[in-house]
Amino acid sequence: MAGKEEEILRERMKQYISRARIFVDRYIKDGYEGSDDLDKYVSKYEERARPIVAGAICSRLVEKTDLKNYKRLLKGLRSLNGYMSGSSMKEVEERIMDVCGEYEYKKEESYKDLKKELEAPLKNSWKQQGISGSAVEVNVEGSSQWNDMVDKLEAKYNRLLDGIKRGEL
Repeated sequence: MAGKEEEILRERMKQYISRARIFVDRYIKDGYEGSDDLDKYVSKYEERARPIVAGAICSRLVEKTDLKNYKRLLKGLRSLNGYMSGSSMKEVEERIMDVCGEYEYKKEESYKDLKKELEAPLKNSWKQQGISGSAVEVNVEGSSQWNDMVDKLEAKYNRLLDGIKRGEL
């Protein structure tokens, strides 16, 4: 009899994990209107299933984290702290924050540097024509240099992020 009960329990857990993954996939989408408090979702399950469901959600969140959505997904991840062993998840969270934060900083600094680089010749040209002031700004984000720079930054930091996801870093 115990073998049959274990099999039923295993099947139920598989269903819970499948539902949790579907829920997370909906949560990850930009148009998701629900709360970032994923604890509310997990608390709907029976008590012995909660750590398993939370674990499935956490692994899916980490798997789907990227340079653009990391803040929101980490917020959801943090909401599950009561169900997860803190040190390993905390470490992954910190590594993701470090890599994505550094990416944002480098992108911002690169933007400032490129803006100066692109403005210098324009300002000199305008100055020769008797035009001065800050009425005209260079479109940094529309430049091919910016697109190339962002592509390189994203490639580098996506590699680092993928390493964290695989547990290499």
